[in-house]
Amino acid sequence: MQTHVRSLGANEILELVFVYLAEVSSIQEYDDILKVLANMGSALSGADRCTIWIVDEEKHTIWTKVAQGIDRLEIPMDSGIVGDAICSGERELIDDVYKDERFNRDIDKLTGYKTKSMMVIPMYDYDDDIIGAFQVINHQGEKDSFDLRDMERLTLASTYAAETLRSAQLAQEIEETQKEVVFTMGSIGESRSKETGNHVKRVAEYSRILARAYGMDEKESELLKQASPMHDIGKIAIPDSILNKPGRFDENERFVMNEHARLGYEMIRHSERPLLKAASIVAYQHHEKWDGSGYPNGLSGEEIHIYGRITAIADVFDALGSDRVYKKAWDDERIFKLLKEEKGKHFDPKLVDLFFENIPEIEKVRKTFQDKYKDNRETKGDKQIKILGAYGTKSKGYGTSSFALNKSNVIDAGNLLEPLNIESVDIENIWMTHSHLDHIIDIAYILDNYFGLRKKSLNIIGLPETIKAIKENFLNNTIWPDFSKIKLILSDEMAITYTEIEIGEKYTIGEDETLRAFKTDHTVPSCGYVFTKENSSILITADTYSLETLKEEVQKDATIKTIVVECSFPNELEKLAIESKHLTPKLLFSKLKIVENRELTLFINHIKPSYIKRISAEIEEYRGVWDAKILKDGDFINF
Repeated sequence: MQTHVRSLGANEILELVFVYLAEVSSIQEYDDILKVLANMGSALSGADRCTIWIVDEEKHTIWTKVAQGIDRLEIPMDSGIVGDAICSGERELIDDVYKDERFNRDIDKLTGYKTKSMMVIPMYDYDDDIIGAFQVINHQGEKDSFDLRDMERLTLASTYAAETLRSAQLAQEIEETQKEVVFTMGSIGESRSKETGNHVKRVAEYSRILARAYGMDEKESELLKQASPMHDIGKIAIPDSILNKPGRFDENERFVMNEHARLGYEMIRHSERPLLKAASIVAYQHHEKWDGSGYPNGLSGEEIHIYGRITAIADVFDALGSDRVYKKAWDDERIFKLLKEEKGKHFDPKLVDLFFENIPEIEKVRKTFQDKYKDNRETKGDKQIKILGAYGTKSKGYGTSSFALNKSNVIDAGNLLEPLNIESVDIENIWMTHSHLDHIIDIAYILDNYFGLRKKSLNIIGLPETIKAIKENFLNNTIWPDFSKIKLILSDEMAITYTEIEIGEKYTIGEDETLRAFKTDHTVPSCGYVFTKENSSILITADTYSLETLKEEVQKDATIKTIVVECSFPNELEKLAIESKHLTPKLLFSKLKIVENRELTLFINHIKPSYIKRISAEIEEYRGVWDAKILKDGDFINF
């Protein structure tokens, strides 16, 4: 469950949370409760280990006895990364702790455990005092570092743990924690869209203020406060390419984005819990407008539930006042002007009046829940490519060969649909290395899934022999439809076009970006590519046995500083590698001896997943002077 937590949908995440809630409710012993909470922290973040640290104010230390794999530890309160997080109140997200001078190596020495990636989330009690911290280490997925989604899921666990520690009665603790679950689940949607971390908290407080002003009693106002953070939970299901697009949406993107209201409603509408019933109304109706011009159902006036009307004004006010990926925050004068202009159009007129009557209280909330969080992850350069698929065959969690050069150009189509989703609509050119299935398969699936959204032909580019093989043996109306004879819905262009390339010819694929093919040595006609951007180049061989052409390209092109070479099989399968014209670690580094330029950065891909550990060990054994790095799906290469 930990390894694949990132693949869970919103419903599955909620189910996972409530499984732990149910388990805690049946436990009486304090230490046993904390152990379950630690397990929840691991499960929600995909971590190998989870530790709950507790502050001892009298001794000015932090201690733990709920650390998976170790006994009780006690260290100074300001010690290491955890201590820094507790003292500063900031969340920490770190890819390699040994590069962080704050990391306390003594614990690793004491336990014999090797720490790499880490997240730390301070725990706050009801008085906003820090009582400890959640710490998780070593993400167990293919990407061995944590990301913002993991952070929000760990925040979920930390909130629950903090309340547990301060709760006098178990029943009260469970009830309060369920409220925080809703808060944090709402935050997950916001973190994916790279919006402000405290957005959901502010919207919740604004909603409570407006509810009380409208005349709701304290109990119902509190219910709306707890439900409103789920207003954008449907964003979990919206692709990153749309959610984080810096420009305006086109018609298709707007349709997909607007679906988040319906998706959020569908996720939670079947719950029998009053809190989630209220949240489903908020998610469904907070984009409806008083004049009937909203979505998803075009409701108007009092057809819109009061929960939706209140959350709408609270959400818009906070969104306009926050930096977003597509805009800078507005000043208050401009925001207030818009709210007045939209009175009776977007917003309930009575609620607009109540909003301005309660400005001092609203301003106090905004100041209290300002955003702060520190991201220590490495930044990525301008000259880079993304590895969409790094392996030599498909397996669960492993994609086959594909490289994203820019928004509209990729090399090979082994793994496009899963990493790109709707972003694959933007692909205009697929530069093929050869015709083997593991390099062409997702041509079919991105066309099938997003045919109705494409406006431009998908151009398949490759050697004449590669194009011929795809036409005759793949997209041939027998194995798959011949899309070169099918028009797109949104234009008169054919779904697919074909372009033959010439070896050595330089093709422009973007601003100051070119691509050049060179011959490689495989069982079918094949080529590799040299991608150049601003006088810096990366060479990708794809499948090959000989490295003679690699040597030639490196010798004649001084801009090549980075190379990607395949290594498919372990040494014991050398005969198979030679017959199928692939490489083993022994063969690879033997053949690399002909390359005189040892200043090159070497990346290795196309490993068969079942041999990863063996091949990795053999690469380390045979690499010699080469600092070889093995690629994984989702990696970036800066060159």
